[in-house]
Amino acid sequence: MPTSNEYRQTAEECYRLANQAKTEADRLACLDLARTWLEAASRQDEMTPEQIAQARKSADAWKQKGEAPQPKVRSGWRQRVFGLFH
Repeated sequence: MPTSNEYRQTAEECYRLANQAKTEADRLACLDLARTWLEAASRQDEMTPEQIAQARKSADAWKQKGEAPQPKVRSGWRQRVFGLFH
C-alpha cells in the first residue's frame, strides 16, 4: 500500500500530464485522477497507524490470492499514470 506522500507524488504527475495533454478530454481525465489521488492521500492521513497496518495486511492478502485487479495495457499518459504503482 503506497504512502500518502506517494499518492501526492502521483497527483503531481497527473497535474504534469494534464499540462501536456493534447486534448481537453485527456486534460480533464488527468485532473480528475489528480483529485482522486489527493483524496486518497487525505484519507490515509486521517487513518490511525493500526488502520494503515490493517489495510496493508489486506492488500498483501489480495496480492497473494491473486485477487488484486490486474492492470490493463494502456498507452500514452494512461500507461504512465496507471503504471506508477505496478
